[in-house]
This record gives sequence, structure tokens and C-alpha cells, in this order.
Amino acid sequence: MGKSGIGGGPIAVSYFYVLSGFIMAIAYYRPEQPQQAFATRRYWWARIARIYPVYLLALLLMIAAKYQTVGSEPLTVALSVSMLQAWIPGYPITLNTPGWSLSVEAFFYLCFPLLILLVKRYPLSNLTLAAGILWLVTQLGHGILLNTEAYAPRGLLHDFIFYNPLMHLNTFMIGFIAGAWLRTGRLNRFSAPLINISGLLLVSVLIIGLLISRKTLIDASGIAFDYTNGLIAPLFLLFIVLLALNTGKISQCLQHKWLVLLGEASFSLYILQKPLHGIYEKLMPIAINPHGALHFYVFVVLLTISALCSYWFFEAPARRWLNNFVNRTP
Repeated sequence: MGKSGIGGGPIAVSYFYVLSGFIMAIAYYRPEQPQQAFATRRYWWARIARIYPVYLLALLLMIAAKYQTVGSEPLTVALSVSMLQAWIPGYPITLNTPGWSLSVEAFFYLCFPLLILLVKRYPLSNLTLAAGILWLVTQLGHGILLNTEAYAPRGLLHDFIFYNPLMHLNTFMIGFIAGAWLRTGRLNRFSAPLINISGLLLVSVLIIGLLISRKTLIDASGIAFDYTNGLIAPLFLLFIVLLALNTGKISQCLQHKWLVLLGEASFSLYILQKPLHGIYEKLMPIAINPHGALHFYVFVVLLTISALCSYWFFEAPARRWLNNFVNRTP
């Protein structure tokens, strides 16, 4: 379970970064109101309220679990609390491992007001070209560094390549640009049922094929590469755009209340997985084989229930309280 999660997790995070940029552009970019001021203060509070309460809860659980052991050093704790751990090689996956991706996301949040300013001042076509160049430079840099003799798995160079926020900015950027294009209405032609469904099928097949054949392609070419820094992010982006433009049964299914609820609780599920897994392993009945499938499925069920409870009774109330607080204060 652990190895498959580690192997597939970063690729899913890359998809999440593309989706994050896309959704934030949809939420904040208003091409019909180019002179409207960006509500910076409200934006920052909304971002903090969105991720920090549950992030801090998971972190406190991990700090308590590792108290006076390796991983509880003041610098490790300080970097994680301040969400800076992804910037420092050797520290990205200390304490709560999934937290590195939130450290990267925090950097994206910092960049976002600047992106809004740029998209208002410069033609979207120019920014699209810039995002494409950033993606290409990132992939070339990733490939070169990954194939140097200095590279070693889990070394400092590894941490820079795989976790540093600058190596992931390209995925957020292309998602943001696509969301901005969608807001202009220029992508509506892809909502036609035949184009949309055939496009979704084709992109899905390409993504699955590339994921399955990665090792075969590496062995055949002799060149190491990875998908975690956005190599297949353009395909993720196409999938997201086509899905957003779908108006048929796929869209109706995704709007089912239970799927929407699971989507809302997905952040709690993601960030709480490691501390809850530690608790589960300590409390797991002896009768369950720790290496068997039952062990995995029982944990998934308990994690999902815990994530729903976290969303209902902690995450959503904390978010509402913080947002109401900033709306009340002048």
C-alpha cells in the first residue's frame, strides 16, 4: 500500500495543481470587468481559511506523535508550520509527508494576485506563450537534472527536483491560463457533444497509456523521466477543460450530492491520511493481517469516514468562522 501510494501520489498532485490554477482563474478572473480592483485582503483570508485549519490539525497530530523523536526538531516544526518545508532540500517530507504539496500550493497562492494583474495588463495570447515556455524549460531542467551523475534517490538534488515549488509552477500556470481562456468564452466550441465526448475518451486513453508504459519507455530509451513535474500536465489540462465544458450525463453524474460531498471532504482525506494511518496501525485488531488487502480497505473506509467528520465538524465550520471574521472587521 505504501509504495503504490508514494508512486502514484505525486502524479495526482500534479493533476491537482493544474486543476487548482484552472479553478482559481474561474473564480477570480473577470474579463468583462478589467478595471475591477482585486480584493487582496479578502483573498488572503479565503486562502488561509481554505487550507490552514486542517493542515495545522494534521501537523499537530504528527508533532504529538513524533514528540522528542527524529522529526520533531524546532527547525523541522518551524518550516512545516510556516509552510516553507518544500523550499529546503532535506525537509519537504518531514513530519506530515503530504504537507509538502500544500507548501507548494501556498507559493501558488502568493503568485496568484500577480497573475491576475498580468492577465489584466497583457494579451492572454502572450501569457499563454509565456506559460508554454515555462512548461518547456521546467521539463528540460527536470530531465537534465534527473539524468545527471549527481542525482541520487532521496538526496538533496532529488528534493529540489521533485518538491521545490519553482519546479511545479508550470502546472499551476497552464491551469490558470486555460481557466482565463474559458472565462473569455473562446473555448465554448469544445462543448459540442461529439467533440467533447470523443476528446475526453482520447485524452483519457493517452493519459492511462502513458502512465502504464512509463517504465517500458524509460527502459527502451535509457532516459529517466517522471510525470510529477507536469510532463503530462497538458493532457491533464485538456481533460479538465473538456470535463468543465461537458453538459451531458458525465456532468450530471459528477454533480451527484454524494460525489460533491466526497470532493469537499477530499482535502481532509488527503492531509489527514498519514496521522490517521499511524493511529490506525496502533489500534488495528491483531486478527487483521497488516500486509493483506483487508488491512488496506478497512483503513480506506475509516479514513473516508474520518475525512467526512473532519469536513462537517471542523474544516467547514473553521472556514466559515474565518471568512465571517474578516467580513466583520473593517
